[in-house]
Amino acid sequence: MKHMNNFKKEFSRYPATYSLAIITLGVWLSQFLANGVQATEPMNLFHFGALFGPDLIEHPTHLWRLVTPIFVHIGWEHFLLNFFSLIFIGRQIEDVFGSRRFLAIYLLSGIFGNILAFFAQPYILLAGASTSLFGIFGAMAMLGYLTKNPSFQAVGKQFAILILANLVINLFQPAVGIFGHIGGALGGVLLAAPFAPKILQSKISEIQKATFFIIYLVSAMLMIVLTIMG
Repeated sequence: MKHMNNFKKEFSRYPATYSLAIITLGVWLSQFLANGVQATEPMNLFHFGALFGPDLIEHPTHLWRLVTPIFVHIGWEHFLLNFFSLIFIGRQIEDVFGSRRFLAIYLLSGIFGNILAFFAQPYILLAGASTSLFGIFGAMAMLGYLTKNPSFQAVGKQFAILILANLVINLFQPAVGIFGHIGGALGGVLLAAPFAPKILQSKISEIQKATFFIIYLVSAMLMIVLTIMG
């Protein structure tokens, strides 16, 4: 009973992080319930919602495939790394942005990462929450620059180093979708202003908020249209 009460307390404090983690875990387990040991075969990943460029080019109405890959994973190592990163780092970032803003940044930056990966490699098969994770890292890195707050600048530098270190590691891992990671981070950078924490809203002008969000929308739409039409 005590453990249940502790979990309820934790969940009420970090509803976005734990909801995303539960969905991610549920999808991962469903992949195995449906397909057993072949859960991570390309065709089964595709059926579970992984992004497959040729399908989106042939069926432009399948834009939902830019969202679903956030919750699909390619292997145990891939899943566990993203799952625990979301729980342990996500809670810290949710504390800063607030649950609704954190959720918006997580999903929208993940979508942006998938769009950039699709744009850079139209025939890609892509899945994983790392696009979204890079997004929330990017948003944290951007906060210090936007607000000039010394505390957020220090934390922002740490997250910027985390992003750069991971991207360097990605260069030596050909199987990893580096463009998705870059896109996720860029998405988070663009979304930090429009979804800034309440306590920092006054530090960011309405023009900055609108400008960054318009850049996000226009660049996302352009990449989709150019890839599908090209």
